[in-house]
Amino acid sequence: MKKAIDIIIQARMDSERLPQKVVMPVAGKPLLAHIVERLSLSQYARRIILATTEDSEAAIRDALAPYPQVRFYIGSKQNVLERYVLAARENQSEIIVRATGDNPLVCPEFLDKAIDIHLGNEADLTHFIGIPLGTGVEVINRNALESAYRCTRTPYDLEHVTPFIYKNRDSFKVLEPVSTGLFYAPDLRVTVDTMEDIRRVRGVFDYYAGKEFIRMEDIVDYFAIAEKEEVMHAALA
Repeated sequence: MKKAIDIIIQARMDSERLPQKVVMPVAGKPLLAHIVERLSLSQYARRIILATTEDSEAAIRDALAPYPQVRFYIGSKQNVLERYVLAARENQSEIIVRATGDNPLVCPEFLDKAIDIHLGNEADLTHFIGIPLGTGVEVINRNALESAYRCTRTPYDLEHVTPFIYKNRDSFKVLEPVSTGLFYAPDLRVTVDTMEDIRRVRGVFDYYAGKEFIRMEDIVDYFAIAEKEEVMHAALA
């Protein structure tokens, strides 16, 4: 039986380290727009849901106005686990792909690979290890999220959604496939938490300006080229 697989993106305007980062311009679009466009390439996802808070809703809706396919769920600011659970209930999601609003280079190919592995092994939670930070997602069974929501009241668990599941692996089937070869690049960072991060990500988009889609291998190649250029500049200094 086909599963109802929905992507839920958590996003707020009031990030402590870099406020309003989710709508900052990257290659002529709000950062969130790149996330939506890339996640829309998934072959499995039924819909994309933006889970945000009341005080962030207007600005995020405005940023995503060109994407009417995105559904919204407005929920708790601190209890992000509850936000996910209630958004999943409202949309009758059976499997949730957890994405975050700070990863404009999230990889739909590895998203679908994670779903394949998740479904094939009847897992509760699946995510790749070793791919560049900011390119991955978590694939989670709705029942596992509901269980975490019932069982934990720890502020860290509630704010970060999945820690309760990881801490209780005897009760949940957690799969963490490790990427290999070119795609094993755990030291590379394309998530956005600081101004330095957003400058780094803008550099990637600028380098591949005009390219229809930036693939994982493009990201790895970009940093390899940047590292070589840095070494050359240091040698010439």
